[in-house]
Amino acid sequence: MTAQPIKKYKNQVEENEAPRIARNASTPLRKGAIIEEIAPGSIAQELGISPGSALLEINDAAATDAIQLKLADASENVVITIIDTFGETHRYEIEKDAFEPLGIYINAELYNGVTRCTNKCPFCFVDALPPRIRRDAIHRDSGGADAINTDAINTDAINTDAINRVSTEPQRNLRRTLYVRDDDFRLSFLHGHYITLTNLSDADYARIIEEKLSPLCVSVHATDPATRIKMVGNKTGGDIVQRLEYLIANGITINAQIVLCPGVNDGAILDQSINDLKKLWPGVESLAVVPIGVTKWLPAARKLSSVAPEKAREILDQLIPQQRLCEEEFLSHWVYASDEMYLLAEEEMPPAKWYDGYPQFANGVGVIRSFQEETAVLRRRHKRSANAQLPKITLVTGRLAAPVMRELAGVLQAKNYADANVIEINHTYWGGNVACAGLIMGQEILEQIQPEDCGDFLFLAPDAVDAQNRMLDDITLDELSAKLQTRVRSDANGPLQLAKILSSL
Repeated sequence: MTAQPIKKYKNQVEENEAPRIARNASTPLRKGAIIEEIAPGSIAQELGISPGSALLEINDAAATDAIQLKLADASENVVITIIDTFGETHRYEIEKDAFEPLGIYINAELYNGVTRCTNKCPFCFVDALPPRIRRDAIHRDSGGADAINTDAINTDAINTDAINRVSTEPQRNLRRTLYVRDDDFRLSFLHGHYITLTNLSDADYARIIEEKLSPLCVSVHATDPATRIKMVGNKTGGDIVQRLEYLIANGITINAQIVLCPGVNDGAILDQSINDLKKLWPGVESLAVVPIGVTKWLPAARKLSSVAPEKAREILDQLIPQQRLCEEEFLSHWVYASDEMYLLAEEEMPPAKWYDGYPQFANGVGVIRSFQEETAVLRRRHKRSANAQLPKITLVTGRLAAPVMRELAGVLQAKNYADANVIEINHTYWGGNVACAGLIMGQEILEQIQPEDCGDFLFLAPDAVDAQNRMLDDITLDELSAKLQTRVRSDANGPLQLAKILSSL
């Protein structure tokens, strides 16, 4: 039997908020997870299960997520409980071949919604987002222009300077689900989301260990108990080393990260954290050090500063002796600085071999080097014949990635793939030290790019849009295409894929 294709979820929080959104809607949510598709010729079809039915239980436990369903697909004996479209309950005891899929597809991975974070991290990026403006906060002045009633905004712990800017700048609410603080071990296992381990129950630990949900990605930030409590804003967060030891002793491996906040967990605290986590190798497979992201919306009262260039160079210098020791002992560098740290320090990226197979690639470690390696592959290719006029394209990026994008544009031009232009967006919306391509706003593009600048195609970073092709401020690719009078795309995941797309035009 042909296995079902795996559906990829671009934004896990967006996709998995659907059950919670439905519960808040006027139409009551039916019990169980709604089945969207049944694979033709599958076990589920043979049992008469139809789309629109709801999966209620798997092996007599409430159906809560796709991990259970994947384990059921892998098992030889499965019991499922279904509520059909008429509201009738059916219990099926199934004997099948191992890894024979049931043929059930549900358009979410967390059927009971995302587990929310219970911490109060002072550097939380959700707190660095602009305050959402309620409808009753917007009024028209005598001239007909929109204005903001700041009294209607929840100003608790919000940067008051940012609030004042809201009253004078055009404000378009960001997507609601961007404000969801997720801290869900299931998303950590499935997609590499970083979790803190502060909200896990005994049952959660038992399930992680029993089902071998490994590796997990864990935000450590500091191993010093007092500093870690300060970093996560949770008095239960100080025993992170003990929690890691427990998981590792039970067969779970960890990829860890430290969000570096100058004056809080740097210097001697950073050295202690690295040394403590090194003792847990190979249970802790790798460690990434990434800089705090500071925007103009982050509450000023928290007194957090971004990583300045000189600080970034200091951190890189601090990591070098640690990396050399790890290379000798572990045969890998083990602790890695994120790409952003090198870009902030204005230092070249290490060679590809430095990243030891890119264990922290999804955390922004080695992405630029991998990008450069693909550009080098294109540079070594034979020059394409130019039998037709080359398409004119524009590559849109942020300040940090602009140099490598310009390098790529030059190669695309030299090898006759495209007449390529790079436009660097100034992150006026965020301020602070935010300058990455994935956080470019649709409004910034419309303000800074003119239709005559775009050419035949305008390419955005894939991370700049969600699964519905919406940017962070809800502006869609179709809207951008219409206003810029060109085709806007975000489907080129790297230089080689971009070259493949251009070859097919």
